[in-house]
Amino acid sequence: MINCRDAVLYIASITSGMRNEEVIGIEVGAWRKEVVDGVTYCWVITTEHKTGKGRVEYLVPELTLDALNLFAVCSTPMRRELEAELSDLELSPNLTDSADLLLRLEKARKDSKRLFLCLNGSGNKTERVGHIEVLSAAGSNEAFKRLAKAAGSDWPLRTHQCRRTYARCFVESRMGRASLVFLKWQFKHSSMSMTQLYASNPLQDLTLFDEILQQMTEFKIDLIESWLDDQPLAGGAGERIVELRAIPVKNRAALLAQTAPHANIRATGHGWCIATERGCGGAGLYEATRCPGCKHSVIDETFAGTWHAIYSQQRELMKIEDAGPAVRQRAERDLKVALDVINSLGLSPDGDEQEGAVNG
Repeated sequence: MINCRDAVLYIASITSGMRNEEVIGIEVGAWRKEVVDGVTYCWVITTEHKTGKGRVEYLVPELTLDALNLFAVCSTPMRRELEAELSDLELSPNLTDSADLLLRLEKARKDSKRLFLCLNGSGNKTERVGHIEVLSAAGSNEAFKRLAKAAGSDWPLRTHQCRRTYARCFVESRMGRASLVFLKWQFKHSSMSMTQLYASNPLQDLTLFDEILQQMTEFKIDLIESWLDDQPLAGGAGERIVELRAIPVKNRAALLAQTAPHANIRATGHGWCIATERGCGGAGLYEATRCPGCKHSVIDETFAGTWHAIYSQQRELMKIEDAGPAVRQRAERDLKVALDVINSLGLSPDGDEQEGAVNG
């Protein structure tokens, strides 16, 4: 039961962005599903204390509800034990004469609704009495330590890392450095903006979106700073950035902090697009070889593997003898574009590919 509780605690934390006090504050059955336009949304309800917002709802994937339902069943014996203690306390003849009993009764009533319970010992050294009560923050961190150890990791896993990790995963996915699977999994529609999501449910935790925006700014600062270093860049905008490196900057940190929040940076899967107007209208998303010559394109070493793959694909196309002249002409054009990008990044295909490209 403890292993199940620890695992579900982690799942609820990492898939929702809740703070630990909000996760351990989840009550039994405080989650729901709703269907909007044929799409199923899953919500977990809890209380937000840090900013005093009160009752809030967190959007979670369906597997989180499955995990919560599973643990609700597994923890039934523990809740029954707590209910039995609660009944004994309420019938105790010494209740009104003992402040300790009154305090215990109040806590037992509160904890009887909670999902994440534990057996906590209390009393003096000679007589130790165990109580069923809600898991504490310290107990949650111990649970996370057990999880990391069970996974064979020496990482000092702590509950506070989950909210930041959640926000970072959102940003990495939205910016294209990670797969968009996370956004589709979490928010159902990858095109849904944070503003739209918040507006769709006023009980959402606004401070979580603030943390996501902070992570977005930090991501952009790190990205732009990497462009201003000495790494090779390709693309029209990338070439201009390389030229700008020769201009001395008095305070780079201040410049980045002021510029990054307003920078329009989108990932295409094979580079970064910084167009503020319509640009190509998104055509570069589907035709990668249009991007290197675009004035809005920055291609850094992050996408080196992608361009190696594009280069290899064109080589394979050129080996197809019955594909026709149009296919070969297109493959030769795209092969040259991909090779130019690879060379601009200070890389090169392997020896066999390089020789083949020359012979072609």
